[in-house]
Amino acid sequence: MTAPPLRAAVVGMGKLGLLHAGLFNVLPGTRLVALADTSDQILRAVQSKAADIETFDDYRALLRQARPDLVAIATPTSSHCVIAAECVAAGAHVFIEKPLCLRPADAEPLLGALRSTPRVTMVGYMTRFLETFRKGKELIESGVLGRLQLLRSTMYVAQLFRAGKGWRYDPAVSGGGVLMTQNSHLIDMLLWMFGRVDLVSAHTSHLYSQDVEDHAHVFFQFASGLRGFLDASWSARHYRTPTMAVHVQGEAGTLDVTDDRVALFLTDDKQGMAAGWHEWRKPDLYRGVPFDVGGSHYTLQAVQFLDAIRGGAAVESDVHSALDVQRVISAAYDSAARRGAPVVPGAMS
Repeated sequence: MTAPPLRAAVVGMGKLGLLHAGLFNVLPGTRLVALADTSDQILRAVQSKAADIETFDDYRALLRQARPDLVAIATPTSSHCVIAAECVAAGAHVFIEKPLCLRPADAEPLLGALRSTPRVTMVGYMTRFLETFRKGKELIESGVLGRLQLLRSTMYVAQLFRAGKGWRYDPAVSGGGVLMTQNSHLIDMLLWMFGRVDLVSAHTSHLYSQDVEDHAHVFFQFASGLRGFLDASWSARHYRTPTMAVHVQGEAGTLDVTDDRVALFLTDDKQGMAAGWHEWRKPDLYRGVPFDVGGSHYTLQAVQFLDAIRGGAAVESDVHSALDVQRVISAAYDSAARRGAPVVPGAMS
């Protein structure tokens, strides 16, 4: 017999909440049953277009009355772990938009709830599902570069050229600026590709914002011995969309990965690959998806989450992985406050 569809709910109906609502409403084996938001205008708009979806102005009422199997949380960062812990306690699996929390200690209630009521968790680091970066990780893990020597990475976007308004520029709600809100994607990518970080040294700059940083430069020392840096800004001119790039040099060659391209250079023949340049473009690596809204990487992320709920492969970017990202971010802020003094992140998995 076919299993009944998973009952999905979304808390927080901003841009990403709408995206997750769309995905969970159309992907096979799921049905969107409820939404929660504090905006009456948003709730009325939903009611006028989709009367079969229950709407709530309080997520606790949603949990009690709609009893969803899974909840996607797309609220401001400061509320993520509080809401997620209550969802888990109510028996729901949780998808949490990145970043996980303001500070690593904020995750304790959620970790406690998961110890009492184990559920599938996922945090929205969807750049792991970009085809080019998955290919880059595959090449790194193959060992084709030999011992890794040097790393540089960047993430830029032309977003802010005046004082920003809204919760993202209030550190009490967002946790910080570009390093926390946008560049957590790149930090997650570096941990995913290169493993545990043992030490960071960071500097930040306020270009247009008073309370949060607009630029960050962070040096990393990885447990493997690899050393390198990231440079990030949401006030970098001429970057229409967020643009992430990773360059790593090894004893046997170099690897460059961007959103659109993978370029590998080998100094000698290795593992059946000829010396010289090898290139893969995004269209060459494309994997089809049943529904595309915002990019196929969002769909692939949601599919992995749903498969894990149904007993399939484990989620890659779960709460514990995302907590490692928060520990590195927290260490970077600590270092920046101490003018770049080296800081060891808290215990990492």
